[in-house]
Formats: sequence, C-alpha cells, structure tokens
Amino acid sequence: MKLKDGLILREVAGQYVIVPTGKRVQEITSVVYISSSAAYLWEYMQTHEFEKEDLVKRIMEHYTGVTKEKVAADIDKFLKKLADNYILDDGVARGRVFVRMPKGEKTP
Repeated sequence: MKLKDGLILREVAGQYVIVPTGKRVQEITSVVYISSSAAYLWEYMQTHEFEKEDLVKRIMEHYTGVTKEKVAADIDKFLKKLADNYILDDGVARGRVFVRMPKGEKTP
C-alpha cells in the first residue's frame, strides 16, 4: 500500500488535517482529521510502501503501554478511513465505474 500523491498534512489549531492539492481536490471532498499517532505514521507512509504490520511495528516501537491487539485495531480503523476518503492507494477500486457500450450491442 501507499498514500496517493497530491496530499499534505497540516496541523491546524492543534488538530492534524489531510489537505488535498491539485487534482486530489476534486476527489477528496471532505475534511479528514487524523490523530497525533496517525500523523506520526503519516511521515513514514509518505515515503514508503507499507503493510499494516509495518505500521503496527512502528507504533509499538514509538509508544509504551499499548497492546499489539489495540494498535492493530486502531490501524485498521485508520487505514479504512484513508481508503474510504480516497487517500490510500491499496489496489482496491472504489466508487462507480461506467462502461459505455457501442450502439447495437446487447449487454450480457
């Protein structure tokens, strides 16, 4: 997995916001806030391809007093939030696909 291009992270009034730039402005239409822990991961995610396990490992190394199960569940939510907002390039097609059939051909 990797993050899509055209995205920057900004801290605004103590909150972290993912801001689309360029063509991403048309694709990401809602404001996406993330936690400080997710912002910590964002720096790594911008420059690396990654798997969920990579992110779990980074959080486990950075924070004390957390369980691997809780971290994994939180990262699942984080990745889902990114995917649902078209921020994560995970190889899954989302949204609607329209196919125009030539006139005279019947659909199966």
